[in-house]
Amino acid sequence: MLKNKLQILVTLIFLGFGGWWIELQHVVSQQGSEVSWFENTYGLMALIGSIIGFCAIKKWGGLKTVLGKALLFFSLGLFAQEAGQLIYSYYTQVDKIQIPYPSWGDAAYFGSVLFYITAAFFLAKVVGIRFSMRKSFLYKAIAIIVPLILLIGSYLILLHNHQYDTSKPLTVFLDAGYPIGEACYISIATVAYLLSRKMLGGIMKSGILLVLLALLVQYISDFTFIYQSNRNTYVPGRLDDFSYLAAYFVMATALIRFHAIYRKLQHSNATPHGGKTKLPAADRGEE
Repeated sequence: MLKNKLQILVTLIFLGFGGWWIELQHVVSQQGSEVSWFENTYGLMALIGSIIGFCAIKKWGGLKTVLGKALLFFSLGLFAQEAGQLIYSYYTQVDKIQIPYPSWGDAAYFGSVLFYITAAFFLAKVVGIRFSMRKSFLYKAIAIIVPLILLIGSYLILLHNHQYDTSKPLTVFLDAGYPIGEACYISIATVAYLLSRKMLGGIMKSGILLVLLALLVQYISDFTFIYQSNRNTYVPGRLDDFSYLAAYFVMATALIRFHAIYRKLQHSNATPHGGKTKLPAADRGEE
């Protein structure tokens, strides 16, 4: 019942902002107050998703379990996205200045990348990535090929002929760090999803697939934003902002899914003891 209510809540919020985004397309070129209000508020989707994730952590044994840690860092990643949007809003609405690059907003956004990498690592650890990587050439190949494809694509489209300003090392770091970091978390999450198909009859598969989808949409959003920003074609309120909204919605849905997975495990052979889910030792990755 709680899972259904949460899903209805986030879906209604997503549809509300989605309808608002459609409505403002006829005025987005004017960049009026309506576009500003949308830009400043749709991060609410990320904030609610992070709160849902924080609530799920306790069910999975808190930070004593690896899955609890994975949920924590996914939630922190969403929270950092909202923090970045609020900082950007401060620049545009309070200071009335063009958003600087790099800025404190980028500290939050790049922090989100690091949080997602850490979360994907713990998620992969839950499904036994260390054991499987030792045994399977396929998983090793995927772990190398997926980020390699993403990095080559990012370089050819985003960074080819890009002039690095070595007098600004932080800018150089972020220009390279965003695509590298995002390629890392997508690669790790892909391997985790493939491993999850055999874990507990595939009961974890749906949650991890949603996480992977959310990370892919996040990558596309950041990729598009960087591409447009480098060419001075970014317009607030266009498709890229809807893409970010969709990424937050899918990640929130994934975290809700882990609430449902917990209840399924309660009624399976992996019965919780003392109210805390007890996965088989190889799967829960307790430290």
